[in-house]
Amino acid sequence: MFGWGLLQGCIFPGFVDLFFLPLAVARPSRAYRLALLATLGTLIGSVLLYAIGANALSLLEGPIAARLGVSASHLDATRATLAKYGAWAVFASTMSPLSTKLTSIASGAIGVPWPQFVGALLAGRLVRGLGLAWLVRHGGAEAVERWVRPVAR
Repeated sequence: MFGWGLLQGCIFPGFVDLFFLPLAVARPSRAYRLALLATLGTLIGSVLLYAIGANALSLLEGPIAARLGVSASHLDATRATLAKYGAWAVFASTMSPLSTKLTSIASGAIGVPWPQFVGALLAGRLVRGLGLAWLVRHGGAEAVERWVRPVAR
């Protein structure tokens, strides 16, 4: 579960839930452990992508910004906004169908502060993973099917 979470967090498209849910339904007693392993793997994968994005920041601030006509003051204003609201955007991405991979790279590239990024990502992934584990553990396969079926339509 950790390995798939890591690969899904930084390489493969899709949701770690597609791997997690069948394993958790098969062995509900392990649902919380599987959720924590998936969260840890996804967190590490996302941190790697954040680092890639942060290294790309020098390109964005230099030649690309100049070509697009983005001034240093505009970048500073964007960073101030991200310091205030960036964590909420990262948290929301963990609950939505938006790609956390893209969010992680963009967060590093545009300067979401590191502690806020990691905190919001960890909080969002824990809420999602432990919420699904709770659903499996206390509702079983029928509850998961009722919850997932409207999304599949």
